[in-house]
Amino acid sequence: MRILILDDDPDICALLETALTGKGHEVTSLSDPTEFPLFNNQRCPCEPGDICTDVLIADIVMPKIGGLEFVKDLRKKGCWPLKLGNVAVMSGFLTLHYMNELHSMGIHYFRKPFELKEIFDWLEGCQERLETS
Repeated sequence: MRILILDDDPDICALLETALTGKGHEVTSLSDPTEFPLFNNQRCPCEPGDICTDVLIADIVMPKIGGLEFVKDLRKKGCWPLKLGNVAVMSGFLTLHYMNELHSMGIHYFRKPFELKEIFDWLEGCQERLETS
């Protein structure tokens, strides 16, 4: 699977990139979500079957744009992984407001610090959704 990781913490990006690449995934990590090609486009530039990423994992708190705001923007633009539910956010602190909003949007969350097994297990579900879509 192609996995996009957005987190301004280089240690988390490196950890996830190493662990997920070791599991055979193609991983791209960005510390600045505004570097993602879709960010400045009005609609998703990826054609069905030729997508930018299969899975998105984003930190909620980042300097230029928060992970949840980024995901909302992608959803408006018709980003394909969002339609499958292959999106998760990470945070060391999630308020009840965020929890409710994530639940209503069908977004999974990982509380920092997380266990890699949690992410591996969630990715198995992502793979199943990809295979049945």
